[in-house]
Amino acid sequence: MLAAAALFMSCFFVSCASNNTGEADHVSAEFVPADSSLAQDDTQTQEEELDSIKLPQAVKPKSYFSKIDEQIVQNVELGSPQSLSAAMTALRKNEAEYIESEKVLIYVATQLMSILWSSQKITWNVYETTEDTPYTAALNSVKKGIYDTSTGNKDFLSTFLPTLVYLTPNITANVQLQCGQGLEASLKMNPDSVAANYLAGLYYEKNGKYEMAEPCLKKAYAASHAMEIVLEYAKVLSKNGNTALAESIMKELGSDGTSSLAVLKQNAYIAFEKGDYTAAEEYVARVLQQTPNDLEFVLFRAKIFIEKNDYIHAVSLLDMYARQNDTNIDYLILRSRVQLDWSKNTAAATETIEKAMQLYPDNVDAILIAAKISSATDGPVAGKYADELAAIVLEKSPNNKDALIYALDGLIQRENWQEAYQISSSLIKTQGENENVILKHVTVCLKLKKNSEAMELAQRAYNSNPSSEVITQTYILACTQVLSRDESLKLIDSMLPSASSKMKSYLYYRKSFLERSEDTALADLRSSLIANPRNSDALFRLYEIYFDKKDYRKAQYYLKQVVAINPNDSSYKRLNEALTQLVQ
Repeated sequence: MLAAAALFMSCFFVSCASNNTGEADHVSAEFVPADSSLAQDDTQTQEEELDSIKLPQAVKPKSYFSKIDEQIVQNVELGSPQSLSAAMTALRKNEAEYIESEKVLIYVATQLMSILWSSQKITWNVYETTEDTPYTAALNSVKKGIYDTSTGNKDFLSTFLPTLVYLTPNITANVQLQCGQGLEASLKMNPDSVAANYLAGLYYEKNGKYEMAEPCLKKAYAASHAMEIVLEYAKVLSKNGNTALAESIMKELGSDGTSSLAVLKQNAYIAFEKGDYTAAEEYVARVLQQTPNDLEFVLFRAKIFIEKNDYIHAVSLLDMYARQNDTNIDYLILRSRVQLDWSKNTAAATETIEKAMQLYPDNVDAILIAAKISSATDGPVAGKYADELAAIVLEKSPNNKDALIYALDGLIQRENWQEAYQISSSLIKTQGENENVILKHVTVCLKLKKNSEAMELAQRAYNSNPSSEVITQTYILACTQVLSRDESLKLIDSMLPSASSKMKSYLYYRKSFLERSEDTALADLRSSLIANPRNSDALFRLYEIYFDKKDYRKAQYYLKQVVAINPNDSSYKRLNEALTQLVQ
């Protein structure tokens, strides 16, 4: 009886599975009495049949291109010039023999070739498509500068094709963000796609994320040496400091750099990254001779002039560019640099870079310039101080040298000595030869009473480079803080006779801190200003002495001179404003 029951239940479940799927063969379940002589044999037979039946697996949804050879579709998804040509060769037949999905795939391949690989010729015929598909709709939206969000993202092509709009001029920041998300999703679906890797590399490069761009372009380059890939890969390599490899792969496109306008442009970029601004300017001039209205290279020429400190010509080009586009991120960055470094107009530079950060909140170069301005002015830019701005960059690029420097400046200005020590210690390991880094680390160590570390570093640096004024000042600073008064005075007196005017001014300034009487300290400070009337440290020390004596008018006399020498330092301005109110 138990055997019959087991047989009944087994057959029941098999029958249910078959009926539910609609794919398995129908299995009839016949009840067999337990006292039948065939019961045991039938049970064994039914169990064997049950074991041979496999439950159906999940069926992958049919692709729109499922009637086309899978290898052809894969070659189109790979998207390199070679794979697209191979796919179209394999698909070639008489026009009457094409089904509609094949015509759509040909249209997709044609658009990929013309949009991504314009240096290549299209060697196949294109046919009119009649069906409305996510693929044709996405490509039609691309032509209008629209990111199509209605494709459903059901497969690789419906996900990737909308991102081609990234190559359309003057797309909005929101569309750029959508392209980034679409490219990320595309590479998850097909990490080997040459087209997706190339466009992702281009996307990262345009957003200043060169370290992220390089592996994408390296993968694309490994599969195809198309001109567009070679140019972009070489550009990113040079941005990442590997100009030797960049120059090597550029040789594939013509050794003399005259075979193509695109090659001329890339050689200009490589020369610029090498610091060969003369060669870069020559390449740029040749580009502009052929295409005088090329705004990208008008802006690039302005950038070269700025690097050569030729601000007059740079400003002229920036003004020319601004008449066409005054919101481009590169333009805003260059304009802010001119305002900061040449015009010394920190208010205008701040306004410009805040506009850049509002339009391009993730742009690293804009954030770093904002940090530089904050470091120079000791004031906030876009509501943040130098160390706070630098922290945004360091979160993504912990080893960014400029960001570390600005973070240290901000922490010193805000007297956050413990965090400053952590950063300056890191910088000393990687930039131990940088004079300003040494000075800042010694200063931080002295503030934290790490006198032995400060003295050891200052002594070592001075022994290695005694002719450097920055290093000598660092050494004197450490000595006057760590050594005894008599030792420090003896050292200063030994240096004074042979010191330059600037160094003599600094020595008298440091000596004023060692004097036991106010009169002798004032005499030292006057000697300091005789040697260098623009020594703002000595002027500020005089302000402090007279302020403590409540002689506010004399204090203001010296503080105003400090402000005049350091017009961008907001901390001095704040002190002067407060003192003005006190005097009044």
